[in-house]
Amino acid sequence: MIFAFSTSSPLASVAVFSSHGDILYAGSGASNMKASEVCFSLLQESGYDPTQGTLFLADIGPGSFTGTRVGVTIAKTLAYVAGGRCAGATAFDLISAADTTVLPSKKGEWFVRLVGQDPYRDSSLPNGPFLGFGGEIEKFTYPLAERFLPLLSSLSQVAPELFVPAYLIEPSISIQKKGFGLSGGPK
Repeated sequence: MIFAFSTSSPLASVAVFSSHGDILYAGSGASNMKASEVCFSLLQESGYDPTQGTLFLADIGPGSFTGTRVGVTIAKTLAYVAGGRCAGATAFDLISAADTTVLPSKKGEWFVRLVGQDPYRDSSLPNGPFLGFGGEIEKFTYPLAERFLPLLSSLSQVAPELFVPAYLIEPSISIQKKGFGLSGGPK
């Protein structure tokens, strides 16, 4: 069995596929900063035992920094337990591999991926039709785990310890300006 997770957006989703590529289960729910809780609830709802999995898939971003890490961590952990492998796909592909896709980046910016091109960051939405979510987009299309199905044959499988998210920009964290005030610590 193959287990898939998407947690990079406000909607967490789980899908279970047979080894022949049939969808056995697909579910989603608003993550509300509880993506792991939603995923494990959906996994329980599916009725399938992840220890029977051979491949564990996760949305590798871009998207919520923490949300993306949650999905990758779930896939890695379950792969370790089951002795399986991991693979990932971008949030762009889990929205649509065949359309221009748009995802929110930092405030006032968008990640844009035109078909057949590398993604870029821009302060305006693209001209022409596109799919995606965030801000001023009228009809949201979120990445979904069930959209891994047409991508299965093209995914590169790796050992769980080698599976990591794909960040398109640096994390939004600050660098410490002063020392901790502890002897022997950074100053």
